This record gives sequence, structure tokens and C-alpha cells, in this order.
Amino acid sequence: MNWLGIILVPLFLVALYIILKFTWGEEGKDERGAQVLSKSYMASMPILPIGWLILELIQDSIGMSYDNYRYWIWILVLAIFIVQGAVIAVYRLKV
Repeated sequence: MNWLGIILVPLFLVALYIILKFTWGEEGKDERGAQVLSKSYMASMPILPIGWLILELIQDSIGMSYDNYRYWIWILVLAIFIVQGAVIAVYRLKV
């Protein structure tokens, strides 16, 4: 399962750069920037509860080791940042 981390970590770093640059820059401080940030939060925040629910259902039905559970929670956190960065990159150009 390390191959997924190898793919997601560089994407996470790029997304983190996009998020921080947009949030801390002038672009993210006006009304349009607040709209873009709001859309990015709306797209990325449901990933954690939905993913966590799926992990709990898997845990209850077939079982999962603690290491696997921890690994998938980490993947969920990376996915949240990647989706938020992607939404900011897309909506920054549209709005």
C-alpha cells in the first residue's frame, strides 16, 4: 500500500502550496477569494466523515488491523487537502 502514499504525497504538497498561497495571498482576502474558499471547503470537508463511516463499516464487517486503519485515515487526510487544492485551482480561474 506504500505506492498510494508515493502518489499522494507529492499531490498533497502541491495542493498545500496552492492552498497556502491562495489563503495567505491578496487573492484570498477579498469577496471573490472568500467564495472560492467556501466552495473548496464544501467540496473537501465531506470526505472525512464519509470516508470514516466507510472505514468503520469495513471494520465492523470484515475487520481491519490497526495499522491499516491508521494508514487509511492518513489517506483521507491527504485526500481532503488534495481536493481542496484542486477546487481552489479550478475556481480561482472561474470565479
